[in-house]
Amino acid sequence: MITYNYTISREFWQDLNRLPNEVAIRTQHILSRMLQNPWSTELHPEKINNAEPGVHSCRADDSYRIIWKHIKPKDIVFCLVDKHDDAYRRAARKSFTLDDGVVKVADVLEVGAKAAGAKGPLFEYARQKDQQFGTLFVGYRDQELLDFGVPLDLLPNVRALDDANQLTNLERLLPANVFNKLVEIALDIVERPSVPDEQLQQSLETYQGGDELCRFVNSEEFQRALKGDMEEWMLFLAPSQRYLSLRDYNGPARVKGVSGSGKTVVALHRARYLAKKALERQGKILFLTYGNRLPGVISHLLEKLAGENAPELRAVECCTIHHWCFRLLSKNGIYPNVNEDALGEILSQAIADNRDKFAELSIWSRPRHFFADEIRIAIKGRAIQSLEEYLALERSGRGTPLRPAERRVVYAIYQAYQAAQKEQGLWEYEDLILEALRLVQAGSLETLYLAAVVDEIQDLTEATLRLVRAIVAPGQNDLFLVGDGLQRIYPGGYSLNRLDIDVTGRSTLLRKNYRNTQEILRAAHALVGNVQFDDLDETADPVPEPEFSLRHGNLPVLHGFNLSDQEIQWIAEEIQRLKASHGYNDSDFAVLYRYRKPYQELITTHLGKNMSLVELQKDPEAYFGEGLKHTTFHSSKGLEFKVVFVVGVTDGSMVPRDDWSLNGEELNDYLAREQRLLYVAMTRARDKLYLTYSRGQSSRYLTNIPKAYIQREK
Repeated sequence: MITYNYTISREFWQDLNRLPNEVAIRTQHILSRMLQNPWSTELHPEKINNAEPGVHSCRADDSYRIIWKHIKPKDIVFCLVDKHDDAYRRAARKSFTLDDGVVKVADVLEVGAKAAGAKGPLFEYARQKDQQFGTLFVGYRDQELLDFGVPLDLLPNVRALDDANQLTNLERLLPANVFNKLVEIALDIVERPSVPDEQLQQSLETYQGGDELCRFVNSEEFQRALKGDMEEWMLFLAPSQRYLSLRDYNGPARVKGVSGSGKTVVALHRARYLAKKALERQGKILFLTYGNRLPGVISHLLEKLAGENAPELRAVECCTIHHWCFRLLSKNGIYPNVNEDALGEILSQAIADNRDKFAELSIWSRPRHFFADEIRIAIKGRAIQSLEEYLALERSGRGTPLRPAERRVVYAIYQAYQAAQKEQGLWEYEDLILEALRLVQAGSLETLYLAAVVDEIQDLTEATLRLVRAIVAPGQNDLFLVGDGLQRIYPGGYSLNRLDIDVTGRSTLLRKNYRNTQEILRAAHALVGNVQFDDLDETADPVPEPEFSLRHGNLPVLHGFNLSDQEIQWIAEEIQRLKASHGYNDSDFAVLYRYRKPYQELITTHLGKNMSLVELQKDPEAYFGEGLKHTTFHSSKGLEFKVVFVVGVTDGSMVPRDDWSLNGEELNDYLAREQRLLYVAMTRARDKLYLTYSRGQSSRYLTNIPKAYIQREK
């Protein structure tokens, strides 16, 4: 019996996760049978005559069909699963092509369409909103298009199309028969290519199928993926990503990219690759994150990727940098006590004690949190050891410069604060970094790590990167740094060059989005398109424009309410509607808020009536398990959900919350961080995005989003 290689498309995976539960179970059962023999007569395999050669179907149940492609001699590609007529209609448009040697599965109307240009292909169509007529249907009168069945309100959208590729944007809006008619017209300018099976088969072997396909190592891996739901799809790599994760670097390397471009997935595969190497040398590697909810998720995904009890997992330590420091300090007999309430009182006293000494300075108009941030970010975050160092410090990311006299005041407050801290046996989290760095430099770490994979580096401090550099032996493949300066949501900043971490020639920017639909990505990018940001290279960089997202969906929805209670009650009703109409489960939804009050209580009151709720904590079961998820913008970083409700997007009181103590550059820096934070929250959504607000106007940031990019409701 032939042993087949099995490949799954993203489109198939998305279809599978949209199926009604009983149909999905039946489909997975049929897939298991197909792994044994796809040609079994009990599966009723049929060739689809009006599709390209090799495209077949089999019955999932009485209403649904599985569409798959046989690439001779022994490759089976699962393309899609849908209701009978829709499945055959979509199958007729499927085409397998080669793009620079990489196999691609796409709708036939995409094949031969003009390539994406360098000037922002994702948004070019919308930028032409003033153009009345596109070129696709320029030869047809309005009445002819209406006679085809095009609804009058969608006529301008159809008229604006320039090429067949854009037609898919309207599929969800048009009646099926009308869309098919327009496809037939569009197909007159496109020929279906023919690629020999041996070329497709060779491409699958070499590239794992390209951006849209994953070729499984064996049927057991496929079975794991089927049982793992969407978490497994987070583990798949495009060929360009695979190259980054499996190559050797002569020193530190960095991967940056647009939101949803797969940076963390690359980091996961990189960690496994380095762990295998470390295992051979009887050493260990570190996978470090900033957010305390991510290590459990990363460990869970690493186990899924490598397989349960895989030997290389023993060579990986996955934790936050602060947890690592706690462990090192404990081994050296130091047991830190962090009490943030007590620390606030100590700082207030240190400020009061120094106010009379420097009463003539205007710095006292600043609130307590300014001094707290200056100590935490500029002094401790940069590992400053003396007043002289602080006076000479370039305060990147801290907004308004401080004069030397004002810096002397801050440093005096810092010294008083530290002395009182020490006397009471209290620590700040930044103190853990500094003490760990001191211990490592003193030789307390007997064995250095062979490598470190560090995620979300934009939110780390300079002192943290100094510590990472100190605990990893310099050499080939030593540091793999992953992050995106646009997603920096904490104040401060640093430059890799100042830390002697040279990634010249070993830095890669990922532009293709794999997480969001094009509609979500387009709106989120427009939100931050005017933001300048520091990408850890001492320059103010423009926001990189992403390439096309690989998926389409509905426009993001913006909905306003008079009261916060109404806001959450509407979300409860919308969730029930989506569950009934789209087959979503509670675990597919997430509610994200900037501040816990009043939304945590409202979510419990209105959403807890009909579904289980899970506030995301450190354990991966909370993220991957059952129940609707809710958490803050900050804590959602690095995660993703099928449907996201971003609540409280209310100007002045929530997003952003006006801070009248700030002005000038400091205010601009604060507002830019809040703008980036909303961008992070929006880009957590895979399939559907809702923005809601109450008790005022929607966020001023949303004025950056063109009306055509978002569905505004009242």
